[in-house]
Amino acid sequence: YIYDEFTGTRLEPGHRFVFQSEGYSSNVINSFGLRDREHTLQKPAGTFRIAILGDSFSEAFQVAQENTFWSVLERELQATAEFKSRTVEVINFGVSGFGTIQEWQMLEHYVGDYAPDLVLLAFLPGNDVRNNSRQLESDHRRPFAKLNKGKLQVDVSFRDDPNEKRFREFTWSACKDQAIRRSRVVHLLYQTLENWRSRTASQGKRNIGVTDADEAGIDNAVFAPPETDVWREAWEVTDRVLETMQTESKGMGAEFVVVILNNSVEVHPDPEVTLSRARSLGVADLKEPQRRIIASAQRYGFPVIDLLEPMQEIAHQDRVFFHGFQNTQPATGHWND
Repeated sequence: YIYDEFTGTRLEPGHRFVFQSEGYSSNVINSFGLRDREHTLQKPAGTFRIAILGDSFSEAFQVAQENTFWSVLERELQATAEFKSRTVEVINFGVSGFGTIQEWQMLEHYVGDYAPDLVLLAFLPGNDVRNNSRQLESDHRRPFAKLNKGKLQVDVSFRDDPNEKRFREFTWSACKDQAIRRSRVVHLLYQTLENWRSRTASQGKRNIGVTDADEAGIDNAVFAPPETDVWREAWEVTDRVLETMQTESKGMGAEFVVVILNNSVEVHPDPEVTLSRARSLGVADLKEPQRRIIASAQRYGFPVIDLLEPMQEIAHQDRVFFHGFQNTQPATGHWND
């Protein structure tokens, strides 16, 4: 990952990777910095372009590129009668760790250059709302947003943060990355430091209404109605960012659609696991994020694709684990093949 003045970070163009800590994939980041094949800026005649915005579920390093949901989407749509006379082209702008605000900035500063016909925002309830709050999110190397007299304003103070300035100094970053890659001892020490930072951040977040996560990177608090001013503000900002993304998509001639993704506890093959998590949070179900996103869609008039119930039905009926890999535990982490 490299520094980006609008989104904080993004993928490094031309970087060849092997990803094997969860699932497996190997390839090269394209020349624009996307986990995707090469795409021309100018849209070819007769092409219907879909821009995917999302986080690590869209980046999808855990599976081979041809098995990512956006690759499958392109093939499946191309096979339909509706697109018999047109070419479907899906372009993936997903970057690990992104929240809705970063995805908005990616849309505003980069996606429009590709002239999409449809912008598909892959919204992950488990951490996207948290990512949008400076108080809830421990990683501040990113833009945030705030409401000032009802108007949404971007906060790009990360550009002046000392840690951020150090991160974007190529020499320092390159030396650190090479040391981590070449030395198991350095890698272990760095991982220990990152784990300590994560524990420290978690302790601080519990003081402002963030519950412990039963799964790495996921905040259980999002599955219940917001009980603190911090969470209420995070949801309000998220709502307004969705409205702004719809407006900007329309401005570039594209339809804006939100697809709601899910974490493993929501689509576990054993429904008792899902119910148990809900009971531990004092709620009837884990559908609070879906209700809120659908309410935003009704307010602003954009379509929503809610995957929760159809995926739950398949998981329960066929005992399918949508999350987890041979080198990880089942029902954890990201979507598998």
